[in-house]
Amino acid sequence: MAGTTKGDSWPPKFEEFFYIPNIIDYFRVVSLIIACQGSDLHFVIWYSISYLLDAIDGEAARYFNQCSKLGYYLDMAIDRFSSSLALYLASQKLDNLLISFTLLLSLLVVEILAHGVVMYYGEVLKLHQKEMGGDFTIVRLYLGSKKGLAFACISYEGFVLSLILQSPIWVNLVFLPGFVFRAAANTTRLYACLCR
Repeated sequence: MAGTTKGDSWPPKFEEFFYIPNIIDYFRVVSLIIACQGSDLHFVIWYSISYLLDAIDGEAARYFNQCSKLGYYLDMAIDRFSSSLALYLASQKLDNLLISFTLLLSLLVVEILAHGVVMYYGEVLKLHQKEMGGDFTIVRLYLGSKKGLAFACISYEGFVLSLILQSPIWVNLVFLPGFVFRAAANTTRLYACLCR
């Protein structure tokens, strides 16, 4: 993530627009635009570049001491847009209506509702998003370690991208457990927020 809410200034200061992690996020947007300009393989390559940039923006924010609320929102918005884009594209590639519906439901529940509610509650209750739903084992497993988070996120994206490429079924099955795990953890976070 490009920044945490450590820098609580809003509206952002002019120089925050030029923080290194935010510039990395601008390149993520450019990569996603390029991704939409070609074949499925072209999409997957440029989408993956954007995803790799996402893996370093938060580290850059901490390394350069450039955490900001702008970076936090920018990162979260790009994450939601990119995952939603891939889920939608994958749903359109499939002949199986049940799987297509499941992908669109994941887009709505996980990417839009769960993350949107978590961001909203973070602002209203001043809780960091990782603190919401921590009473549930699945959420602790998901957010409690970088390895758990990496497994879930890489699997989630890998599953969707393998559907876009119409990969052999065994490839989809390799990524499916992490896809389900991430979806379940974020749905649990949504439930925890709504039950507050």
